[in-house]
Amino acid sequence: MPNSDPASNDPTANDPTSNPVTLSALYIYPIKSAGSVPLQQAEIGPRGLTHDRRWMVVDAAGRPVTQREFSSMRRIEVTLNGDGLHVTAPGMPALAVPWQPLGNRRAVDMWGDPLSGVTVSVEATAWISAFLDGTFDLVYLPDDAQRWQPEYKPFGSLLSFVDGNPFHLISEESLAAFNASLTRPVSHAEFRPNLVISGGAAYGEDFWRRIRVGNVAFEVVESCARCVILNVLPDGTRGAETLRTLARVRRHGQAAVFGQHLVQDAPHDQRMGRLQVGDAVEIVEVANTVNPVYV
Repeated sequence: MPNSDPASNDPTANDPTSNPVTLSALYIYPIKSAGSVPLQQAEIGPRGLTHDRRWMVVDAAGRPVTQREFSSMRRIEVTLNGDGLHVTAPGMPALAVPWQPLGNRRAVDMWGDPLSGVTVSVEATAWISAFLDGTFDLVYLPDDAQRWQPEYKPFGSLLSFVDGNPFHLISEESLAAFNASLTRPVSHAEFRPNLVISGGAAYGEDFWRRIRVGNVAFEVVESCARCVILNVLPDGTRGAETLRTLARVRRHGQAAVFGQHLVQDAPHDQRMGRLQVGDAVEIVEVANTVNPVYV
């Protein structure tokens, strides 16, 4: 991809038959904008990967709270156990979050889209309020909450608390190519992907329209426009180089892009399956133009 116009890249350089492509890493982010959980295998449900972004921090008005406003959320670490989530952060006691919270229902304002969430617990409210030094709640999105992609996205999917699409993919080769432009290389963590693939040409995924990962078919629907979260450093502070450089070398219209968004290529009532690190990735359809960005 040239420095200014991704649409001018030559997709013939990304011949899907030239190199075997595989799934090299899998991640979920149970609490939106908190730490990742690396997995060797993951189940897929109607909203995407199981447990991905089913919990979210909200302010007193029920609005999402993310690393855009509180970069210290980068330091919240999450692991899975038999009972639910084990949540830790510097200077804080461990917090237990059950798989199915039984707290009170409360209104959530998901950027203008009203939802009904479930408050996790009195302990979780106190924990996140103390860590962020304000008035906040940790809420869970129950199964009966209907949050669908907006009509202007023609591939409507049922969503969790993700920003806009159920799956996010990046490429190891694209990350290496981008890192060559930086003085401080970045890792998967900065881009917060669900699927990491390896073996293809750098930025070849910009042109993919349909892929198959193991036995699961996906439609590649949108390039990922990045935001200031990309500048949050592992220690929870904020830099500037990463997003500034991306805007210079990977601009698509008004957006700085890296990675692709996916939806499962199946009817809504049949969206299920399993992904496993090492799965073969088949590039089923490649276009001559890059994927759109919906902003």
